[in-house]
Amino acid sequence: MKRVRTVFKPEQLERLEQEFLKQQYMVGTERVDLAATLCLTETQVKVWFQNRRIKWRKQSMEQKKAKLSQFGVIQPTSAGPTDAKEHEEDTADVGL
Repeated sequence: MKRVRTVFKPEQLERLEQEFLKQQYMVGTERVDLAATLCLTETQVKVWFQNRRIKWRKQSMEQKKAKLSQFGVIQPTSAGPTDAKEHEEDTADVGL
């Protein structure tokens, strides 16, 4: 059975983005409090932060590649085994 995708209100997204700018990892009571404030579940907040970190990393990599290409430096295309392990938490498929 396919789960329903969470549609965040603009106010919720704005607050989530503000919190993300302060810290990229939201855990424990901070996550519980934020979820209650935004009328979301703790899992929804957790998954939003996981997805946002992935987006942030992709944007960072694209910016690095663009900078390097300006200087004619070629960057390796594959990630090493340590990179995969480091981001393992963020790639977990969590249903709501």
